[in-house]
Amino acid sequence: MSLYIPRNCGNLSVFGKLNISRLPTKPIASSWRTIDMKSRRSLLAAAVPLLVGGCTRDPAPTDQSSTPTSDTTQRSPSPTDNPETQHRSPSPTSKPNTRTSTPDCMRGYTVYISRFAPTEQIVTGFRPAQQPLADRIITEDGVTLRTYGQPPIRTEQHTRYDEAYYRIDYEQTGTEEVQAERGDLSWESGQEAPGGKPVVSYTDLPEVDQHGLDYLIHGPKYAREGHPTQSLGKRDTPVPYPQGTADSELVGAGTMWVEWDDRVYKVTISTDDRTIARRTFDYTATRVADSKKGFRKYVADRYLKPLEGLSSEEKSVLEAAIEAGEEGKYEDCNEPSPGYEKLEQRMENMSELPAPYTGHWYISYEGEQYFLEIGGWVV
Repeated sequence: MSLYIPRNCGNLSVFGKLNISRLPTKPIASSWRTIDMKSRRSLLAAAVPLLVGGCTRDPAPTDQSSTPTSDTTQRSPSPTDNPETQHRSPSPTSKPNTRTSTPDCMRGYTVYISRFAPTEQIVTGFRPAQQPLADRIITEDGVTLRTYGQPPIRTEQHTRYDEAYYRIDYEQTGTEEVQAERGDLSWESGQEAPGGKPVVSYTDLPEVDQHGLDYLIHGPKYAREGHPTQSLGKRDTPVPYPQGTADSELVGAGTMWVEWDDRVYKVTISTDDRTIARRTFDYTATRVADSKKGFRKYVADRYLKPLEGLSSEEKSVLEAAIEAGEEGKYEDCNEPSPGYEKLEQRMENMSELPAPYTGHWYISYEGEQYFLEIGGWVV
């Protein structure tokens, strides 16, 4: 089985009526690549930790996510980059691409049914950069976080801690525009300053420059996935100076060579004033269950939707998906059947599971509980 993943944090071709899902990947020139997955569960395990905090590419200035850890040179994307990503949220449990495209079948509309297993399906595995924040939110009875860009952890995420189950939520309580300057940075493994050029130690820089350089290299706190091993490049990136630049030794000094953690960076920070948004998020943790059985009941009470009064066409589609089992599916070729369209419309009028599980529902049907996914594919 193959899962087609676009590069540059683009769109996985799993959708129905542009129900598009995203998976973060390295921003490299090629448009698509193929990753082999043995099972749907393999995709869930691989994808969820990457999705709970958003993409790992450099984001638009108004909605920044974590800094990429790939060896790459970047610019700061504009809000119009990747316009396709403004469709549905990521679908981490989507089936590996089992499509059987033929010259006569170039698009598929699919319905998948799985057993109701919330402890396996919606309990979040956080990325290493996010896990310390999740732990703090739980152990400190909430955290107020100020950060540049998106919240590191989405709201309504479920996690397990010391055998109990928690729901993590946040409320955005403030936004401020702080001063920033345009910065460029480059580094390669083994890089040294050209002969005769002075090298400044990071620890000798003023605090305002340390703050800005830390962000330029690593990105926002709790969104850092480690330093690249071979190279790193940033171009035209806003560098925050919330305390102003009066004490700075980097701003307006031209190209500087800065040594930090045994790496020598080429840094240029101009006097091109701009701003960057710094947001305040109040995170809370709610203990929702103390056991798997308790968590199943909590999820059923909160998310389970009864499917009643279905038309014969809808029943035909849903029951075909149930009969196909977890490794099968219901599928229409090229055009959706009336039953598929009616079922899709019915589900779109019901609240979905929280992101990144958009396009998924927990349903009860004729006395049984299921995990329902409606999506599709296109060549």
